[in-house]
Amino acid sequence: MEIIKIAWRNLWRNKRRTLITSSSVFFAIFLALLMRAFQLGSYDLMVVNIVHAYSGYFQVHATGYWDDKIINNTFEYTPEIITRINEIPEITSYAPRLESFALGSYGTQTKGVMVNGVIPAEEDKLTGLHKKMVEGEYLTSDDDGALISQKLSQYLKIGIGDTLVLIGQGYHGVSAAGVYPVRGIVHFPSPELDGRMIFLSLPASQALFSAENMLTSLAFNLDDTKNYKRVAQHLKQELDPELYEVMTWEEMMPDVVQQIQSDNASGLIMLAILYMIVGFGIFGTTLMMFSERIREFGMMIAIGMQKFKLIRIVVTELFFIGLLGVVAGIVAAIPLLYYFFLNPIPLTGELAEASINMGFEPIMPVAWEPSYFIAQAMTVCIILLVVMLLPVVKISRLTPINALRR
Repeated sequence: MEIIKIAWRNLWRNKRRTLITSSSVFFAIFLALLMRAFQLGSYDLMVVNIVHAYSGYFQVHATGYWDDKIINNTFEYTPEIITRINEIPEITSYAPRLESFALGSYGTQTKGVMVNGVIPAEEDKLTGLHKKMVEGEYLTSDDDGALISQKLSQYLKIGIGDTLVLIGQGYHGVSAAGVYPVRGIVHFPSPELDGRMIFLSLPASQALFSAENMLTSLAFNLDDTKNYKRVAQHLKQELDPELYEVMTWEEMMPDVVQQIQSDNASGLIMLAILYMIVGFGIFGTTLMMFSERIREFGMMIAIGMQKFKLIRIVVTELFFIGLLGVVAGIVAAIPLLYYFFLNPIPLTGELAEASINMGFEPIMPVAWEPSYFIAQAMTVCIILLVVMLLPVVKISRLTPINALRR
């Protein structure tokens, strides 16, 4: 307790030196938190957009379907699989789908389209499909009409109430053909999706492809999204691996995972450079502090203070300086980050257009979680521990005679 009191009083004997050193720690933690919060926020936004745009956090397919997406690689939607899914309490909603490709035609216009047979209410829970409507009415559970994406409707020159013709190949090679009145038009941020998506009710899609009670996938959403890998693994253990495969969104889209990992690595390099600069700044300030006080240290040793006790006092001073900087940096960053968490920065111009073209919402969000606060604080503490080696070594080698001559 005595050492803590002495160290605290020593800090304010030279307020300028203390504030300069603490300021370097303050700006390091403040800038690192801002950089990391926006970086992690962009990853969270990317994942949310991907998951809620279509994929869900994980999916169930027939074994082999993901490598060969054809209508024949479907599975039967049996009461047994429904029971096994409902036994897992973490699963709050899932969307059964029957997906395949066909030719969509209206008048003289024809284009290859992706036909999605869905249960409208469940699909809306997962992807917010109803909110994407720009015109018309949403599908009902046994609807015989279709929703068509906006860019595709413009290409086919088709509108609400017009009749869409779908022609393709059904289950086990049978012909698939049907006519569907257009109930509504939906818009997707991604031009690729917006140019090819057709939605039918699940019964209408199964009738079109002659695949009664068959599905290509079950897409899952969770309330507690952090546990989706554990839930997916649990479901995988419940289902027969010879009949079903359970895949998380990372397994289905490894290119997105690689993109996030690559960008995260570059962000960590930038943080490392920032901390290296700050570390040298703290080291220089500590060296200056030691040089200014070397006569003081020599006098204290000469009158009988043990070097070990003196080292403890100086190390405690550095600890307080670092603590002041860390606490001030976190306190200053929290309200700013929380404000941007509630009010993400909107992108404009070319940046907004580029985000929309990639299927992402044109905003700069902030991640709000304690992990990166703790990580940045621990990093600064490690830097301080390294810097503390300087006074330890210097004081342990200090001789009173040489110190008093300076």
